[in-house]
Amino acid sequence: MLSSSWPARRPRSRPARAALLLAAALASLPSPAAANGVFPSADQLVFDPADPARAVARMTYGLLTTQDGGASWRWICEGAVGYDDTGGQAPPIAAAAGGRVLAALGDGLVVGAEGGCAWTGAEELAGKAVVDLSVRQGDPSHAVAVAAGDRHVLWASRDGGASWARAGTPLPAGFQARTVDVAPSDPQRVYVSGLESAGGSVKGALARSIDGGETWETATVPGSTTSREPYIAGVDPLDADVLYVRIASAPGRLLVSTDGGASFTSAFETQGFVRAFAISLDGATVAVGSDIDGVFRAPSSTLAFERVSGIAPRCFAWTEAGLYACASEFLDGFTIGLSLDGGATFEPLLQQACLGGPLECAASTAVGARCASDWPRIALMTGHKDCTPDAGSPAAGSGASATASGAGGAGGATAVSGGGGASADSGAGTGGEPGVPGGGAAPSAAGGCGCGAAGAGAGWAGVVAVAGLAAAIARRRAAGGAPPTPIA
Repeated sequence: MLSSSWPARRPRSRPARAALLLAAALASLPSPAAANGVFPSADQLVFDPADPARAVARMTYGLLTTQDGGASWRWICEGAVGYDDTGGQAPPIAAAAGGRVLAALGDGLVVGAEGGCAWTGAEELAGKAVVDLSVRQGDPSHAVAVAAGDRHVLWASRDGGASWARAGTPLPAGFQARTVDVAPSDPQRVYVSGLESAGGSVKGALARSIDGGETWETATVPGSTTSREPYIAGVDPLDADVLYVRIASAPGRLLVSTDGGASFTSAFETQGFVRAFAISLDGATVAVGSDIDGVFRAPSSTLAFERVSGIAPRCFAWTEAGLYACASEFLDGFTIGLSLDGGATFEPLLQQACLGGPLECAASTAVGARCASDWPRIALMTGHKDCTPDAGSPAAGSGASATASGAGGAGGATAVSGGGGASADSGAGTGGEPGVPGGGAAPSAAGGCGCGAAGAGAGWAGVVAVAGLAAAIARRRAAGGAPPTPIA
């Protein structure tokens, strides 16, 4: 198990002229973007509970899947899953028993099987707006989902998403759910965050059930409103009474409750959004990521956070292999990376120009029938290139791991290709299961992708230039002085 005894590292600042280089790039590079106008990035990562070499990442242009621990990635188009990214949908996903991947859509819940090739709707939830879903950590056969309606309703599956049934009674009148989670240590303890209408006002609230949804009680989440909605970040794996809630706003805030949601205290504040959060499997350590201030880590016993990295994480997933992160590829050198030292350094696992194309599936499946025709657009958008080791010598430093100082991002400014990175507002926190093949050693960038950190041919650098410039300026400002002071 992981512990909180890593040596502290002080990140170095990146070159201030990086922002000027980005600005200059705007004049000369095309900028194709995803159909929804969002820069290509990842914002959720889940692992197959039975096969830790298999993972699925939610992107702004569909899903990506790996079956070899991150050495290679394949694309699953939105249409095959059952949604259209032009509406800006970002369906919450979860990995369940039987190799199934679950996705919550505005008109139902879909289940991915056959390695991600086949997607079918859950009949019980057809036509219902599924707000969020979650698979219980330690028991992948147990999944829950919340569906909207006159009163929001909890649904549960005990066979890994193959079948569903209503669980208990509807949530209280006037409660609009946003995220749902089940306590790893108590299958009857269910938490739902959202907004509650009462007395003519709308406030952020948390609904709690201690009997699997048969009864509910609610409490106000302090500092949350319609513009600062509360999202469940994670539940302690050993103590069902301890949960974390992040406030979706900038400045961002992470709250903690030690009494099952009856009351909250502020654990961490940041100038940016709290995009990423995870708890180590032994519950000893928590990690928080801000898109402005970087990665912070603390013992769960004290919540005394220290800044350990300057990357801009958009999601975390903590497994026995280590701490995985979605990041900003143009700045940090990778879209998905793995840290073996609690977030201080990351080894790149995914750079988007190195995608292997659509997932190879039979023509009779949803992916086989739909995705090939749209791949040219994705290839252009990501600056697709052949990243196999014998496809040419990668640029110097392209295989180096991105460090706490952001060296991966700085090095990427002169390398060959690039991508983007991201975190889920669905509140994905401690996703994942044990390690990658070969005892958890991460594939190196040179051996797996072999791409550099930026450039991505004609397309991708332009896609991220505007976003990268804004982020670089903000982060340079933060790096110029003392880092923000977390609340202990």
